[in-house]
Amino acid sequence: MNWRSILASIAGGSEQPAAPAAKDDASIYERFAVPYKFQPRLSVSDAAAFALRAFLRIFLGSVLFGVWGAYTLLVWTSIQNPFARAAAVIPLFLLFLALLAGVSLAAGRLRRRRRP
Repeated sequence: MNWRSILASIAGGSEQPAAPAAKDDASIYERFAVPYKFQPRLSVSDAAAFALRAFLRIFLGSVLFGVWGAYTLLVWTSIQNPFARAAAVIPLFLLFLALLAGVSLAAGRLRRRRRP
């Protein structure tokens, strides 16, 4: 191995010349590396459904975070023993993560169509 082959493997290239790219009917926006789940050819209803799912994830996650934080603080202040506090917070945190994942999955399944 030499430096050229190492740099080529890091950069994702190879030492051989690249083959010419095949032409397809994809738009210029579909050829770029775009964020996860970006689809330039969405219909208006599909775009609205994606926006509604994103809004619900943000809103319900924020509400869950606020309510869960308030009740965790209430539990924290009601327990006098510091070791019992630490023992109670760990399961509360894990349960919060499970509920947050459930909210996110439920919002993601909202109005999902099966495509053939």
